[in-house]
Amino acid sequence: MKMIFDSKALWKERFSAYTTEVMRYLRYMFNDHLLFVLVIGLGAGIFYYAGWVKTLEPTFPVIPLMVILLTASIAISPVATLLKKPDIVYLIVQEKAMDTYFSQAKIASFFMQLYVFVIVLGVCMPMYVEVTEVPYSQFFTLFIVLSMLKAWNIYFGWESMKFEEADTTWMFVRVILNAILIYIALIAAPYVSIPLVLVVLVASYYWLRTKTAKVTLRWEYLVDKEEARMNRFYRLVNLFTDVPHLRGTVRRRSYLDFLYQPIPYAKRKTFAYLFSRTFARTNEYVGLYIRLTVIAVILLVFVQGFYLNIIFSLLFLYLTGFQFIPMLKHYDAQIMLRLYPIDDSYRHRSFIHFLRILLLAQALLFSIIGIAQNGTIGGMIILGINLAFVAIFTFLYAPVRMKKMYE
Repeated sequence: MKMIFDSKALWKERFSAYTTEVMRYLRYMFNDHLLFVLVIGLGAGIFYYAGWVKTLEPTFPVIPLMVILLTASIAISPVATLLKKPDIVYLIVQEKAMDTYFSQAKIASFFMQLYVFVIVLGVCMPMYVEVTEVPYSQFFTLFIVLSMLKAWNIYFGWESMKFEEADTTWMFVRVILNAILIYIALIAAPYVSIPLVLVVLVASYYWLRTKTAKVTLRWEYLVDKEEARMNRFYRLVNLFTDVPHLRGTVRRRSYLDFLYQPIPYAKRKTFAYLFSRTFARTNEYVGLYIRLTVIAVILLVFVQGFYLNIIFSLLFLYLTGFQFIPMLKHYDAQIMLRLYPIDDSYRHRSFIHFLRILLLAQALLFSIIGIAQNGTIGGMIILGINLAFVAIFTFLYAPVRMKKMYE
């Protein structure tokens, strides 16, 4: 008896496995410690943002700012196909039967990404209302327009991946059209913006559908895009726990060799050298450190207030230290490393010292900003608090966390 291929059942199976994996990793990411810090940081951010919104003048460029933020949240619309390498061989012959599978993938991608522009819109609404004096009920009109644009972007992005210039020309077209329609939605009345957006999207939908009617899928490209999407998620999770699926990227970065010269050539400094090399050459770690530092500096520069300066400094010191602790196990899978007769105490001691250097560099940078904003006395108090936190974190908290990792 001939078996019938059921692409809908295949999607349900893969999506169930995908959600199970994501939920398992999210439990590691959003643990009690991180949630506590995020709640404090979110509360401080809301308090500062509410006060800042009240100071806005009618000349503040809220509409151009919202166009940029909302366009970014809408235009970035990857489709979670959940394809795998073997599919290039086994499913390519079922391309016609896979229509239901890919339809389910586009629907799931829409709902998985819905929260992004909703959060951006929710954050922007207070300053939009303050400057333009429109009612908060405008949120629902904008939500309808953005939902249509999001669905259109997912469809348009999917269809354009059938062309060779998917990453250039079509992405540029989507960004420009999104920006224009979002701008119209922000300045026009609902009875004008919604029909206009709907007409443009429907017309472009049928135009693109006819253009791609006879074009086949680029299976290798789709699999590569899906692997890249999952790898981004794994890199994020790897900041909190070990991820066996992660494929890291390494750069030589010879211009940073001067950083290792102070490390003496000694047995007890073996892991100090390895951790330093790993930090500088591996994109996951150096990228994380730079991103957290840059975000913290931007917030500290724009945040005016002695206590808020302290809160954000301690918040980002904690986030940096907490997310770098899993780096201790970076070499656990390296069998050759076990041939070295080096005691684990050297390894733990070197890692603590390495972590302390990273946090001290941030603490000093944050304190310099504190001195510039709050004067010498206020800045020195911030410096003292930051240094005390680094000492407590590296001498008390980090060793306990490291011990639990190997229990």
